[in-house]
Amino acid sequence: MKLLIGAIAAAALMSVTMAPAKAASFSCMELEGRPAAEVQVCKSRWLGNLDERMDSWYRRALERARYFDQTGKVRSEQRDWMAARNACGTGFFCIRRAYLNRIRDLKNYVEHV
Repeated sequence: MKLLIGAIAAAALMSVTMAPAKAASFSCMELEGRPAAEVQVCKSRWLGNLDERMDSWYRRALERARYFDQTGKVRSEQRDWMAARNACGTGFFCIRRAYLNRIRDLKNYVEHV
């Protein structure tokens, strides 16, 4: 009985850790053809969580930008940021730094513009 419970627990743990991470700004369901950085975000729960935070701040920034007719500027900066993040390839710490910097910039925009 203990062996069966242990096997079930191990299988449950494997299914949780093997599941793709959730990313808020893009789907992790179809990774073929995606930039290596996005694949890395989908593989890492930590990076996936940063992606969710960044997406939340990005949406707030877009909402704020509408008041000042700056949505084009915010979207352009986001495209530039995505290119820089994608240049990280699979480098975890490079991707992490890109997200942390972008979150800081978006938060600053929302709170001070």
